[in-house]
Amino acid sequence: MCLLKRTADGDFFSDEELQYICEELQANPSFTDMTIRYGTASYFNRIKKVVRRDRIGEVVFCVIRPNGKIILTRCKNYPESIYRIPTGGIGHNERIIDAIFREVKEELGLAVKIRDFLGVIRIRFEHGDEHALFYSYIFILDEIGGRLLEDASDDEISEIKEVDVEQMEAIVGSLNEIKGKWHDWGKFRYITSNAVLRYLIKARSRQN
Repeated sequence: MCLLKRTADGDFFSDEELQYICEELQANPSFTDMTIRYGTASYFNRIKKVVRRDRIGEVVFCVIRPNGKIILTRCKNYPESIYRIPTGGIGHNERIIDAIFREVKEELGLAVKIRDFLGVIRIRFEHGDEHALFYSYIFILDEIGGRLLEDASDDEISEIKEVDVEQMEAIVGSLNEIKGKWHDWGKFRYITSNAVLRYLIKARSRQN
């Protein structure tokens, strides 16, 4: 199986890796392109640095607890009352399937099984004449074991909130309305959290 590699234009993507995930999970995911254009360079440069040195993209994990509630997280330095769907980096030469289980264990301390693979969002970050491409792989997961946060090896998350779909809608919307220095981060995090929310709304309507 082919792992994700850097292409000639600095992009990271592998059709073989995506095909493997689809076959392994019997999923029919979407592939979405989105663009965020930043007026200032600070957050854009941070994203560009992260892609080049640290990770090829991220896994986005919507964990559904046994009580049916969805886990949202925040870090202590976030703006007040801001929560989001948790994410974690995919390391260079790491399988995406491996990354999802590793990150959920490190960040939340939980064991999970994959319910669905929504697909990939390729986000094009732009500033001036420069751009950076970033891939978000979105998974819906069911909690099957572990102790929330107690068994986590990474202490980055400071607080969790368990919500239903109705509660989540207002919380996700607030990401797109952050002002000040967190504005650019909020635009980015709104995209992935909102993609999960749209999926959950559709799933609920099918059940009804």
